[in-house]
Amino acid sequence: MKKIFLLLCTALITATSFGNTKTEDFEKLKSLEGKWMGTLERTDGTSDKFELNYSVTSNGSAILEESDTGGIEMLTIFNHQNNELLLTHYCGLQNKPVSVLESNTNGTYVFVTDSKRSGLSTDKDAFVTSWKLDLMPEDPNKISYQYTVSGPEGVVFVATAVMTRA
Repeated sequence: MKKIFLLLCTALITATSFGNTKTEDFEKLKSLEGKWMGTLERTDGTSDKFELNYSVTSNGSAILEESDTGGIEMLTIFNHQNNELLLTHYCGLQNKPVSVLESNTNGTYVFVTDSKRSGLSTDKDAFVTSWKLDLMPEDPNKISYQYTVSGPEGVVFVATAVMTRA
């Protein structure tokens, strides 16, 4: 009986710790609030001026990312829901990938698009399939931002920028 009780307590502590991790990750992402500037470099050889503006909204339940990439404006919303940290991107490609936090290692967040949830397929659609956001804890005024666009021909391009807080 004591062993069962200890196992149940351990499982409860583990589940509670896991549940709080996503909440803590979301709270850390709120530190992005403000304006960021950089240059977006793509593996297809193109680049553009890149601006990000983050605001915490909806009574603290969402983080809005407004981006401007060479005059193309897009929106991304981060939210914590049902023990998932989600990223919903309203893309210039005129689709809406929904991504789930796959990992956070030392402030580097990796989100992977859930194709089924998004209603997208790389067999027929080009869309952002992953994001990598490094908060660079050693310098709170810099972040590294990367995303990958994939489609029927495979990876279309990877875009990367080192952003500085404005």
